[in-house]
Amino acid sequence: MKASLEVMDAPQGAWTPEALMAALERAATDHAGELGIDHDTMVAQYGCLWMLVRSRISMRELPPPGEAMTVRTWLRSPSPAVSIRDYDFLWQGRPVGRGLQYWVLADAKARRIISLREVPLLWTLPVPQPERRETIRRLVLPEPLPEAGAWTVAPEEIDDNGHLNNVVYVRHAQRFAPPEPKFFEIIYDRERFA
Repeated sequence: MKASLEVMDAPQGAWTPEALMAALERAATDHAGELGIDHDTMVAQYGCLWMLVRSRISMRELPPPGEAMTVRTWLRSPSPAVSIRDYDFLWQGRPVGRGLQYWVLADAKARRIISLREVPLLWTLPVPQPERRETIRRLVLPEPLPEAGAWTVAPEEIDDNGHLNNVVYVRHAQRFAPPEPKFFEIIYDRERFA
């Protein structure tokens, strides 16, 4: 089962890292709703919420400013620790990029990671075959990691989970990145609050 989202707008007319990440977020949100594993359902029925821990986007080509792009997403078979979500970016019907995200479940009150086995529904969801095998490698960061900048998290940057939205991390990071990157990878190390 795949879900598609036709993205008709690109902020400021260009497919920036922030715009690409926002497209993934919208596709994942829509797909989770179709599967009955959206934020509100997970909190109400299981007392847990989804947290993104790793994300990678790789683009072979970026559509011209203002051009629509389709984002397809689907889930792999879960493991007790992580749910992996794959994405394809298509422009004019042909593949131009891919995305990959690792999601964990956290207890909504205790804010600690829990096993995906605590939600039996996750083990019954449709998974396209054959599954992709691509993974996100462990990143080795320089020690000490040089600071590129800082900002104070604003209340409007907080998402439904009560922490900094994953797209906002990208928005701030792209201020320090080289212009027009075609590949980026993010590790969400810990929650940030207003």
